[in-house]
Amino acid sequence: PFSAKMPPHLGLLAATAAFAPAAVTTNGWVHVAHPQMHHMLPLMPVTPIKPSLASERSQQARAHRACSPRMLASEPTPAERVFATLPYFLPFIDGFQYGIYVFNNVPGGLEFAKTVLPFVIAFNSLPFAGIITFIGLSVFTRPSSGLSRFVRFNIQQALVLDILLIVPSLFSSLSGAIPSSVAIIGSNFVFYVMALVVSYALVSNVQGKLPDQVPVISEAADLQIGPF
Repeated sequence: PFSAKMPPHLGLLAATAAFAPAAVTTNGWVHVAHPQMHHMLPLMPVTPIKPSLASERSQQARAHRACSPRMLASEPTPAERVFATLPYFLPFIDGFQYGIYVFNNVPGGLEFAKTVLPFVIAFNSLPFAGIITFIGLSVFTRPSSGLSRFVRFNIQQALVLDILLIVPSLFSSLSGAIPSSVAIIGSNFVFYVMALVVSYALVSNVQGKLPDQVPVISEAADLQIGPF
């Protein structure tokens, strides 16, 4: 056996040709075991493997979500919380009619209905009040309106909810063909969905939290508003 110092490229070639296991010593040399010779080969520097393009894009996406406007937005002011809650009066008024069976069977429902009914009648008595309000609110969902994303998101979510409340009215002409039990269940379901979404938005806005956890509706509103 003998020891020899070789250039890095020759040392790597010799180690490869020997087909022998190598072990790295503490002094930076490589001992190559061979039946007929024993070389001391210098350790070759290892170039770190660069992350793939997909990995880099995944890291960039995570960084973008971490720096998204929703994450960095400041806490809404009291005025913004009020303005963000007001648009939900439109779907509440349009969905009020679906609660007729609920008001008649839930304790305190009739008293609540009698209190709210005059406001609903007064709003619906105005010519094109619903359409004008809908179009007027939609104008404030644009970034050029100067409103914060918190307010604009709530406006858009209220408009999406109001659009969905139009769908059940399309089946009003089929009321005679639909069994009364099915009509009652459907009417109650629509009212409860409307009431839950409006209540959830109200509580979230009071706490200064974005009410963006409503399935389908929040996703549609977020898509319309955009990231800013």
